[in-house]
Amino acid sequence: MDNGKPQPKYAKINPMVFWVSIGVCLLFYGPMVIYQEGAQNIINKTFAFVTRVTDWTWEVVVLGCLVFLAWLAFSRYGNVKLGGPDDKPEFSTFTWIAMMFCGGSGAGLVYWALVEPIWYLAGPPFGVEPFSAASAQWALSYGVFHWGFSAWATFAVPALAFGYMYYVRKKPFLYPSYACRGVLGKWVDGWVGKLIDAIVIIGMVGGMATSLGFVIPMISKIAADYFGIADGIGFKMVVSIIFLCIYGWSCYQGLKGGIAKLADANMYLSFLILAFVLVVGPTAFLFSLFADNMGVLLNNFFRMSLYTDPIAKSGFPQDWTTFYWAWWLAWAMYVGLFVARISKGRTIKSVIANCVFSATGGCALFFLIFGGYQVDMIMNQGVDLFAILRDQGGPAVTSAFLQSLPLNAIVIPFFIFVMFISQATGVDAASFTMANMACYEVQDGVEPPKWSRVVWALVLFFATTGLLLVGGMDAVKLSSVLTAVPVLFLLIILAISLVKWLREDFGHDEPLTTNKYDAVINEQGKAAYAEGVAQSKSV
Repeated sequence: MDNGKPQPKYAKINPMVFWVSIGVCLLFYGPMVIYQEGAQNIINKTFAFVTRVTDWTWEVVVLGCLVFLAWLAFSRYGNVKLGGPDDKPEFSTFTWIAMMFCGGSGAGLVYWALVEPIWYLAGPPFGVEPFSAASAQWALSYGVFHWGFSAWATFAVPALAFGYMYYVRKKPFLYPSYACRGVLGKWVDGWVGKLIDAIVIIGMVGGMATSLGFVIPMISKIAADYFGIADGIGFKMVVSIIFLCIYGWSCYQGLKGGIAKLADANMYLSFLILAFVLVVGPTAFLFSLFADNMGVLLNNFFRMSLYTDPIAKSGFPQDWTTFYWAWWLAWAMYVGLFVARISKGRTIKSVIANCVFSATGGCALFFLIFGGYQVDMIMNQGVDLFAILRDQGGPAVTSAFLQSLPLNAIVIPFFIFVMFISQATGVDAASFTMANMACYEVQDGVEPPKWSRVVWALVLFFATTGLLLVGGMDAVKLSSVLTAVPVLFLLIILAISLVKWLREDFGHDEPLTTNKYDAVINEQGKAAYAEGVAQSKSV
């Protein structure tokens, strides 16, 4: 804490959390690298079992997050600021939203915006006939549903809990266990807290490796087709190493030196690609299809949120919605911590509005343009993209999409460059956040050691290598599902802790006046100082 002495530039590593997390990641992904064929069979069976037994649990918790945020935004606590009365936001609104959006989506959004609509046309929900006009009504709506309000709600809940803990309660501990103190009390000071932090870090590695497991093959396939070379595992590893260098450098530079600049660049470049496809594509059809699909989404939102199909057992909600909710929960703590770290000076209501609505709007744009383009190619142009997807996989679909665009000799290398930047923004934000979580405390303005950020970048590379060597979509999906299970319970604990803190600090019904707010901030600052001194002595 600030006791008159110069503050360190870098935080101190918590060796227990740091090394246990790395060790478990190596044990989980190591067998995938060594026993590739044997791991594939086990992975397929495990994924099918887990998703079909726990489907309702994921859906109820994720919908509960959205309902909780709606209550919080419109409650008397919505205007509480993450910081003191005079604290101003560190970043402009554009950069703030860009960092939030890029950190929570990455290049995986591009991959799925191009691939998901094809799967939904071929295997639509609710017993709809494949490749029919009715199936086209679900092609974009389910994509936006999976990447929209519910997904970002799972990010916003931990973001608010961490942000309140860090900027209002003045606790310089950027790790999840401390945010559970409102429920678990002093249990978080011992092995239980360290176990929680290690589990969350492992889940973050699984969630990010899942994203890279989709994106790296996409980039390598596009590049291989462009240069006319074979897209083997060797070339994929070359692409992975290039990618490691990019996001390793950005993470090494830190929050303002690398990540913020990448996020801004990524937003501008992504908008440029979207605008190009919108202009050269069937513009009127894209808007018409999107409006129709959004009507279907809004009309069926709660039905889609709780759809498990227990009688017909089509497997659609388990293969798609359960997987996505698990994926987002695997990301939830990382994105929550990252959003909290960049949201100083923002109100609770502002964080909810931009995390849930602005980010959803950004995701919807990709499905509007990229997804709508794919639907037009299949339904109006007669191109059999599903045959490409079925026989050659998703990366081949993205390559075919780019080959169909005018000026593709220029567009394709530009697209590859943007994908590198886009995914690097998310990955280095994850590495930065995991490095934060593996420190004892992180004062405002202090960052984790640079070497630790690079180590986490290398761990992510190792985990992704394991998934690439095993191959198959189920291997990538299982990485998220298994590592996200503990986060289900942590998310509930964080929500309860946040409400408890808000009621302790601001009461149930007394007005939130400036004097009251000043008193809370000062009181929490004194309490945090005393606790920080005790914590430093114990360490």
